[in-house]
Amino acid sequence: MTPFKAMAQHLLNEKEICIVYHIRPDGDCIGSAYALATALQSIGVRTAVTGRDPVPKAFRRLTDAFVPDQLENPVWLSLDTSSPNRTGIYENQHFTYCIDHHNDNSIEADDRYVEPDCGACSEIIYKLLVEMQIPITKQIADLLYTALVTDTLCFRTSATSAQSFRTAAALAECGADIAEIGKRHMMYKTRGRMQIEDALRNSLHMTCGGRLITGIIMRRDLDAAGVADSDLEGINAYIEQFAEMQIGVTLRELPDGRTRCSVHTKRTISAHEICQRFGGGGHLHAAGCELDESPEQARVRVEQVCAEYLTANE
Repeated sequence: MTPFKAMAQHLLNEKEICIVYHIRPDGDCIGSAYALATALQSIGVRTAVTGRDPVPKAFRRLTDAFVPDQLENPVWLSLDTSSPNRTGIYENQHFTYCIDHHNDNSIEADDRYVEPDCGACSEIIYKLLVEMQIPITKQIADLLYTALVTDTLCFRTSATSAQSFRTAAALAECGADIAEIGKRHMMYKTRGRMQIEDALRNSLHMTCGGRLITGIIMRRDLDAAGVADSDLEGINAYIEQFAEMQIGVTLRELPDGRTRCSVHTKRTISAHEICQRFGGGGHLHAAGCELDESPEQARVRVEQVCAEYLTANE
């Protein structure tokens, strides 16, 4: 892995960089990517940001101000992305750089810096900008704080650390609108979002004495609520509200009928290991995978595996 200081120096020496975020982007990859891009532009590095899927509308108020450069021969940087398939249409792209915080990162790059299970990738980007001595404007601070708040669920995940709070404090000092960002992403909900939460609650299946809870979101639920899948930031943590839960699984139907499975766990139970059984992975207490079957079919298989882990951790 490339030493942190060397990564910073190498980026300073580049002329053109194209930053790639992962499929079905969340607040962390969007905030981190656009913050880094904005910072690089400020020192004369021509920069663009891209991904298979568009920026979710919840973050457009921050990203619309960014004007990408027209690149001729850029180097490519994979950000907050754990594996090649998570880059979507860029799966076969040669990456010069990889910056990430997933402990199972398998992106091949000339320069890689991975800080496993830190609260958010934005923590790494903040440290990187400080090392590069790039001034952090309010615009950059808002992007990084949005990334931090959304990925730590407002500092409630097990990956949240002292570094997370130090980063938050530093971004507040840089002018980040911490109150508005926190409310916008952790409190405010559209009517459609509430309708989806109702559908998810009605689909819940509780087994193992309530310690294993699974829920399903179907495409028809999204259509009925008039919301896009990208509008559901943080929905996978909904099941964690149940105090008895030790493993919570949200199964979301994909447009092609397959299933995106998000697993959240407590105590020493590894969501990462559970998702690895299905070809996925992630963090200790939050991970994901995709299954080539309907949510109802996937639920049966996933519950069987999760029950095994509950038994092993009794």
